[in-house]
Amino acid sequence: MRKKEARYDVVAWGEGFLRLSPAGRERFEQAGGFGVAVAGGALETAVGLARLGLRTAWLSVVGDTPLGMKLVNKVREHGVDTEHVVRIPDGRTGLCYTESGSAPRPTRSWYDMGDTAFRSTPPGTEDWSATRETAVFHLDLTAPMADSANAGRLEAALETARATDSRVSILLDLPGGERLDGAVEKTVRDLVETAGILMVTMRALETIWGFDGPLASAADTARTGFGAKNLAVVEHRLPASGAGTLCGIAVSPSGEVFEDRKTGITAIDSDGVPGAFAAGYLLGCLEDCPRSALRYGNAAAALACSIPGPLNWFTRRDLESQIEGTGSGLQR
Repeated sequence: MRKKEARYDVVAWGEGFLRLSPAGRERFEQAGGFGVAVAGGALETAVGLARLGLRTAWLSVVGDTPLGMKLVNKVREHGVDTEHVVRIPDGRTGLCYTESGSAPRPTRSWYDMGDTAFRSTPPGTEDWSATRETAVFHLDLTAPMADSANAGRLEAALETARATDSRVSILLDLPGGERLDGAVEKTVRDLVETAGILMVTMRALETIWGFDGPLASAADTARTGFGAKNLAVVEHRLPASGAGTLCGIAVSPSGEVFEDRKTGITAIDSDGVPGAFAAGYLLGCLEDCPRSALRYGNAAAALACSIPGPLNWFTRRDLESQIEGTGSGLQR
């Protein structure tokens, strides 16, 4: 339920960066130029929620430079409060180089995040006071957040999550099923314990908790391993070309299980899928029930696939038309 007395519905924490991509589906070595897009799981979720009508804020650290301000200005443009974004003079902005795939070549990304403002400043730099003014404190644990360079910052986030009276929400994914640094994995597990809302991908479930089985059987693992949470397990690995499927299960705190899938999805750009799913799922958790949350999440993820760039440009009307079955190309 949304808290009318809270200043925000959701405060999202995580690093922002710039994504550089060659035009079309060129490779970098053949490209003569590239497009620049604002990216980062937390800000993508905050933008998605703001466009759906919720009161959101982005909690982060950026460089007080033209590149850092590009992140802040784009997020603010969509209605997200950036008051709690700390600006560091001459701080570096991270970069992600992405080549869009075309079968048989997959989409590939390379991150250049060394010594960014977010990573190089002390963990206490954030304005954590925002977590006392929100109904939900959302943490982005997608690439490249779950990195050993962020170990201290993740510990500070854990301390804040344990101290806040807000509901803690986590989106957890691992790039390519990579193993985590030991200390980071322990902190991630501890963060998951604090969460009342957890969204986890199949590849993260396989890598961290050793799950081995189909999505349908993940509910039992979720019920026994994560306790009473609003939980979603999703499988969003889409092909480089052709139609794919977005599928997931949701488990309510009482143990009820729901399943939802969206078929026939052709991804123009899948980078914004995790953040979009989190926006839709959190909307459902705040306004309805776990089943609706899953359907909102998958519909939002499908819409994110339909446009280039990581940011979520869908509206509340777009989302509801997919849920009602009136949107193009999606099935109930």
